[in-house]
Amino acid sequence: MNLINKTVRHRILGEGTITDIQDRVVFIRFGEELKKFAFPDAFSKHLNLEDKKCKTYVDNLLAEYNKEAELLRKKEQQEIEKRRLHAKLPLNDNSQAAFGFIYNDRQKVLQDWTVTTGTYLSGSNFGKPRVASDIYPNTACILTCLDKGEPEENRYIWGLFMVQDDFVGSECTDGIIPAHPDYRLELSDERKDRFLFWRYFEPPVAGKKPSWGSKEFRYVSNWKTAHLLLDIYSVAQEPEKQLSRDFFEYFCRLNKFNSEVLISHLQKKKNISGGYYVYP
Repeated sequence: MNLINKTVRHRILGEGTITDIQDRVVFIRFGEELKKFAFPDAFSKHLNLEDKKCKTYVDNLLAEYNKEAELLRKKEQQEIEKRRLHAKLPLNDNSQAAFGFIYNDRQKVLQDWTVTTGTYLSGSNFGKPRVASDIYPNTACILTCLDKGEPEENRYIWGLFMVQDDFVGSECTDGIIPAHPDYRLELSDERKDRFLFWRYFEPPVAGKKPSWGSKEFRYVSNWKTAHLLLDIYSVAQEPEKQLSRDFFEYFCRLNKFNSEVLISHLQKKKNISGGYYVYP
């Protein structure tokens, strides 16, 4: 609606005329004086339109802006609360989770970006969803796969995601772990030989073959997960490269790593090891 030349009344300045509106500023002439006010904010207290249709239009604008402001305030408050939660996250050396996809389906996970914890196989909780009591927003879920007929040594990593930023594992009774909406990585099958799970998390011991077992997920090392994320970053191409760097930075912040120091330290170890990060 065009408000130019419409008459307004100010409780102190008296009657005026709207001369222009630019962005969120309204210009009003009171006699020889030109004044500027926030638009439409000033109409909630200081200004009043005499035209009823114009007043209704501005009132609707005010309601819309107030709604947006309230949503922004709530979003900022939620962000503050999340930061507080993240600052108090319980940390141990094995806060990450690797999934073997015994119960999960890869296509469904990619569609929903959630994983299930599987069920208890014995005891009083037999058949109930396994409680992931040590999974929090600082957990990276590492998604693995073993092709049919392949030996366990060939289990490879095909994806990762950070857990939703308000998730508390001990409170999750349905066994469903949701992914963070921003920090998700899917690795191409062409690189399966590079990202072999046991190469990163449990280098084979002489004379002992790796075994996954019957549980859907296992807790793994924060430090070794950082190695993995940096290796992913080192071979990624844009736009995945920026996403993998953002993923790594977020992972480090929540797990209280200094990302720049870690990059420098692990890069030196990578150079020594000849291509893959080595473990301390």
